[in-house]
Amino acid sequence: MNTMQGVTEETLAGLDAIQKAQTTGILTSTGIYSHDLSGLVSLIPVVTPFRDKVARRLSPDGNPYAVWRSIMNVTNSQPDPAMGFDYAANETVFSEQDFQARYKPTGYAGLVTQDAYDLAKGYGDPYAIATFQTLNQVLIGDDRKLIGGQSFALARPAAPTLTQVASGGTVGAVQVYVGVAVRTGSGYYYGSGNSRGNSATTTFGSGSTNKVTATVASVRGAVAYDWFYSANGTTWYYYTTTTTNTVSITASISSNNAVPVGSALPDISTVVPTFNAAADNGSANDKDYDGFLASLTGDYNGSGQWVQSGTGTTNPSINNSLDGAALTLSGGTIGEIEDKIFLPLWQQVKCSPTALMMNALQAKQIANLILGSNSATTFLNTDSEGRLSVTAGGRVGEIVNTSAGGVTVPIEVHVSLPPGTMLARTDRVPFPQANIDSVLEYRALRDTAQFDYGISRVPNTSGGGPRKEFEIRSVGAFLNRAPVAMASLQNIG
Repeated sequence: MNTMQGVTEETLAGLDAIQKAQTTGILTSTGIYSHDLSGLVSLIPVVTPFRDKVARRLSPDGNPYAVWRSIMNVTNSQPDPAMGFDYAANETVFSEQDFQARYKPTGYAGLVTQDAYDLAKGYGDPYAIATFQTLNQVLIGDDRKLIGGQSFALARPAAPTLTQVASGGTVGAVQVYVGVAVRTGSGYYYGSGNSRGNSATTTFGSGSTNKVTATVASVRGAVAYDWFYSANGTTWYYYTTTTTNTVSITASISSNNAVPVGSALPDISTVVPTFNAAADNGSANDKDYDGFLASLTGDYNGSGQWVQSGTGTTNPSINNSLDGAALTLSGGTIGEIEDKIFLPLWQQVKCSPTALMMNALQAKQIANLILGSNSATTFLNTDSEGRLSVTAGGRVGEIVNTSAGGVTVPIEVHVSLPPGTMLARTDRVPFPQANIDSVLEYRALRDTAQFDYGISRVPNTSGGGPRKEFEIRSVGAFLNRAPVAMASLQNIG
């Protein structure tokens, strides 16, 4: 039901109830009082930091693909520059690679009936409200797709390793099958599916307080792991989802659990996942363009299109996994960021990333580690009367990249990046004649625009009468011209 229509119908229903009231004398129940209708409020947060940072450029040509060419780094394949007197120098080796990013449409539609518009007279403009709220969802969707959109399938995870534990659960002396499948960033938020699944089994010989700890090798590009339980290896029930590649199965189940919601899995889709061991189960979304995470974790084929990791030329971006381990404090900084992002990036491309992108949970972990150490500084500020005032809390806004000689790298919180994954983004590559004005870019065939539909009569259908229907949509592709200068860290516990 349209929001404004619901408000006005509810108001009319209240007036009708007042008309029916009969009292002896005038009491409060008679209803002789006004209705204090305050303004309509909107409770939808619209936080889109990645969309705000990515340059949006209009393509000068119509084409199914945005195409660019790159001179690849083959420094380690160059011959020895020493040639000796009277000899010619060895020829420099060059490697050119074409890249392609397919244009895809994204957007949302809105609808307002004429009757809803009439009933809202004097209170609000449903057309304007519907347009504004639809645009808000378009912006949120853009932010999520720019980070997590993916057209190719994630690799099938390996069979999980199962470890029996005799306490901490309610599993009895039974055979337990554990299945696992993985999700893309888009799949995390929209529940569009997961990868081809894999499974393993173990049998408990005794006990009634058993549990199973399952771990699986990190899947490049996966932001979440869906876990399943089966008593026979044929009928599978959804158990839970984690943002790391490990889980504890503490109970036998005979129906699907609900998707867990809360701070550990913020904004995750509540669509219950399914298990398919025979084929990809929706991790590939042909309607998606390939977003930032896909450009860092997918391989590329001979045409320069992103494909499943392990099926093409290896993506030069740095990728590492903590396999469920937490970040730790080391030497006044976060050791895992230094060792698994900063150092390998410096060794590979001799530059520092522009920013570290992470979910609020990882930003909080870093702040707690740094500010909880003995070396953290406490500032005592005096108020107007000269008294000391201590302000609790703090944040870590940037981290020193010691591998790059002390460059500071800002920390950015991104709501469209699920917990457990951290991305090192580089907005400028300091390579000679790099010729890159925008490392990351949304190349639009048509940028955000509204299209109104003609009205058709649909009898005996609610909403099929006089109405206004519209879409706000874009057609574009995401370009990452320098994955080699970026990194991803997965499965942060």
